[in-house]
Amino acid sequence: MAYFTDEEKLHFKEQGYVVKSDVVPMHLIDKAVDVLWEEIEADRDDPETWINAGPKGNLKCSNHPDVRATLTETPIQDMCEEMVGKGTLAVSNYTFAKMIYPEGHDNWTPARQMHLDGYTCEGVVDTFAIAVTVNINHVKPRSGGFSIWPGAHKRAYEYFKTHSLVNGLDAFRNAQGEYYDLPTPVDVTGPPGTVTFWHHLMLHSPGVNCGRDIRMAFVSRFRRRDNNDMRFETPDDMWEYWDGL
Repeated sequence: MAYFTDEEKLHFKEQGYVVKSDVVPMHLIDKAVDVLWEEIEADRDDPETWINAGPKGNLKCSNHPDVRATLTETPIQDMCEEMVGKGTLAVSNYTFAKMIYPEGHDNWTPARQMHLDGYTCEGVVDTFAIAVTVNINHVKPRSGGFSIWPGAHKRAYEYFKTHSLVNGLDAFRNAQGEYYDLPTPVDVTGPPGTVTFWHHLMLHSPGVNCGRDIRMAFVSRFRRRDNNDMRFETPDDMWEYWDGL
């Protein structure tokens, strides 16, 4: 049985992402949440301590077995391979545990830290094929959800056909270095176990958390096993190496 409908695959091609619910079961999520609270610098029972808490960045527990299990004991890789091709993918990174802490105010603004993974260091190309962002708790609107710019993957790909891959963000910036003509970002919400599958050329950002809860999410990326042979290729058809699409 297929994981994705034809409509969902078309949405992935056109918009660069697709969201699926109930991918990760609660018994795995509950264990992972317990691990997160061992590292979060706040009192689990006192929401006031969650505001602007820490640590920032990828938590050290990202490699904990109960955190990794949300990827390795679920169908996530099989789902990715349904689009890219069965047996084509290897894990590029496991379950980066990313917390977005409440900011303690209601002055919400759209996501502002947009970037392309793999192109964050000038002159470096560290690409992959597809990534997933997993909601580990219930992410409500304006509460730090994963933000993504629909269709950005197509714009980046067209840019790379005639420009160097080492200047990825220039696909979205003018000569003054300002972003221009960007679509309205989508702020992904949903209950724990919700997974966003996204193309590696998607412009994305953590959202601004004006909610009361810590936004808990895990990010994993998959590369093609032959990635080193093709990372600098830009075929006319951007889906040439996506057997399931």
